[in-house]
Amino acid sequence: MSAGFAARLLAWYDAHGRTLPWRRSTPDPWGTWVSEVMLQQTRVEVVREAWARFRDAFPEPVDFAVADDDALHRAWQGLGYYRRARLLRDGARQVVERHGGSVPSGIAELGALAGIGEYTRGAIASIAFGHPVAAIDGNVERVFARHRAVRDDVKKTATRRLLRTLVEAEIDRARPGDFNQALMDLGATVCTPRSPRCGACPLAADCAARSQGLQEELPVLPARRAMVDVAARVVVVRDSHGRVLGARIPTGEINQGQMELPGPGVLVDHPGDAQALAFAIFARHGAQLRIGDELTRVRHGITHHRITVCAYAGELSGEAGDLEFLDPGDPGVPWSTPARKVLAKLDG
Repeated sequence: MSAGFAARLLAWYDAHGRTLPWRRSTPDPWGTWVSEVMLQQTRVEVVREAWARFRDAFPEPVDFAVADDDALHRAWQGLGYYRRARLLRDGARQVVERHGGSVPSGIAELGALAGIGEYTRGAIASIAFGHPVAAIDGNVERVFARHRAVRDDVKKTATRRLLRTLVEAEIDRARPGDFNQALMDLGATVCTPRSPRCGACPLAADCAARSQGLQEELPVLPARRAMVDVAARVVVVRDSHGRVLGARIPTGEINQGQMELPGPGVLVDHPGDAQALAFAIFARHGAQLRIGDELTRVRHGITHHRITVCAYAGELSGEAGDLEFLDPGDPGVPWSTPARKVLAKLDG
């Protein structure tokens, strides 16, 4: 249908593609893998600095495979969704155990590593190893749904299968990694979700959505899940040195391995009096606290929850249980994002 599709796309990419630190002329499988995991649900601008910091700390999979939780959280700070980092570490450990520390080049072997799904497998395989396979993210879905006027929900299995077929029919077999990255860049900078810049698009001449005036209607996406407003409560207890009581979040809970301010430790925490809050903290941490006035409130979003975190003043009235006093300004302490927001507001 679109003679010269790849040639036009790659010519545009050579002239207008984004300059990113993980894009190198020499294949860098580990660097590519790290960048793709970081870029999931995180803006490119945030990843630039984080990627360089991470690679300095963990230049090879074997280095990350032996990292403890605190080192992991320090390296991932600011990126959120720390489960991605833990899965990346699991994958690095498998690389060490199964492949002698080198990221495998085979598509099946890549897909068998922890945390590597269909998209990440395609990205690493094409960019680092030159396999002519698709790497379909939201940007690529949008470009092809518009270019071919695909009117079905792009998240449905049948539509995803169709899009993969369309992409792999056009992929440049000499430059598959550049082809995939070009599609990502085009979707991120030109074929944007709103107000696409069709005049700057190298594929505009035969874009079905443009010819039919459907740019703003495509792609078709599933209805968004309704946001749920919830409240959470934490207590800020300081010692004479300004240190703050914190506790390690247990394995299996959201933000596991990070440090939290004392609280009931549940996402949906129904309001109660100070005594109920103190009892909940004692039950969770074995700490005896006296709860004072509300200090501040911060907002935090995670998945489909909008969380209002209410922070109260507190003091120790007995045993500290499993809580410990920590320096709120120490970058080595892996505070959870809600805790950092509370402390930043109080100390800012």
